[in-house]
Parts: sequence; C-alpha cells; structure tokens
Amino acid sequence: MRTSPSARQRVRCAAIISIFLIAAAGTPVAHAVDVTTYGAGLKSCRAYLDAREKGYGDEVAFIDWLAGYFSGVNKTSNHRNNMLGLSDLKVAIYWLDEYCRARPLAHFAGAASMLVLGAKPGPAAHSLEVTTYGSADKACTVYLGAREQREVDYWTEFSDWLGGYLSGVNAISMRTNNILGNSQLTEAVYWLDSYCSAHPGTPFGAAVEALVAANEALVAANRRDK
Repeated sequence: MRTSPSARQRVRCAAIISIFLIAAAGTPVAHAVDVTTYGAGLKSCRAYLDAREKGYGDEVAFIDWLAGYFSGVNKTSNHRNNMLGLSDLKVAIYWLDEYCRARPLAHFAGAASMLVLGAKPGPAAHSLEVTTYGSADKACTVYLGAREQREVDYWTEFSDWLGGYLSGVNAISMRTNNILGNSQLTEAVYWLDSYCSAHPGTPFGAAVEALVAANEALVAANRRDK
C-alpha cells in the first residue's frame, strides 16, 4: 500500500514534533522572569490556540512574532545560527500547538523558549549564514511604505516581527536580558524609521541588527562610565 506525499509529510512532522517534545521534557525549565518580552510573547498559550482556531487573520501576529523570535535567537546565539536545524517554521508551529494544548496558561514566549531549549543540534544547525524568517528580507523601503500608511494594520507585520526579534535576543543573549535598556519599543521604532530612511535598500532584518548593535554599544559605554 502506497503512502501519499501529504500523508508522508504529516508523519514526518509528527516524528519531528515527538523528538522536540522528548527533548524538551528532559530539559530544565528556564526561569526567565527578568527577560524583557514584547508583543505576542506576553500572551498565553490559550490565546495562541484561540487565534489558531479562528484562522489566518488572528494567528498572523503570533506567526510574525515567532518568525522574529527565531531570527533573533539565531543571530544572537554563540553556538548555533539555525536553531530549528532541518525543521522549518511550520514544524515549529505544530510543536507549539501540542505544547500549548498541554499548558494553556503558559506564556507564548515561554513555549517558544522551550522549543529552543529542546532543539537538537545537527549539521543544519551550523549554516554558512544566519537563518532568518518572515520580514527579515524585506527592504527598508517596504517597511517605510507600511509606516507611512499611518494605520496599524499596514505595519503590524513589522512591529510583531520586531517584538519577536528583540524578545529572542533578550532570551538567548549571555550579555543582557533587555537589549533596549531604558529605551521603549516606540523609541526603537523611531530609530528604525531614521535608519531605514537613510538606507532604503537595506533588508529590514539588517536594520534591526544595526539597532541591536547600537544599543549594545550604548550599554557598553554606560558601563565604562560607571
């Protein structure tokens, strides 16, 4: 009896999810109460599952946040630049579905961090380039065009991705748990507006990396002055 491609894909996804779950079960829970988190990461697993039930319009904020989160984790990690290895974001979402059904009161950021902790290292975990997802490759000019609409719906893709990216940096960094320091997320957005206006062809992900680098330099300077 032959198995259809779609059935084989479902079996493969289920197998990878099982590996993630087994690994996460044996990993100590990270007590990251002081890690600064933004956006959808602050919502509960139940809210995530409700959004998944309602469909694309409601779940997109979580997916954009997750794309930013894993992009930030991959960029910041000192050991691996592709936490999901041979898996992809779709498999990660299936894993989160299972994890959140079992723990509906958990924070979505906590669920994402458990996925990172349980991810198995392998050849694909060390890519030649840092693996990014979602809005990272869109040009700054696209971001600015969305901002100019002056309606939240037009640029939430970028704001959700940014919140996820900064949350991922804070979660994985060995140097800080709040890369923005005393600054607010709105100030980071204004910084990106200015940067992208000066570098319209730069990918949005690279602009956010420049934001992180600028804040790291500021934090280092403040430490020297003390």
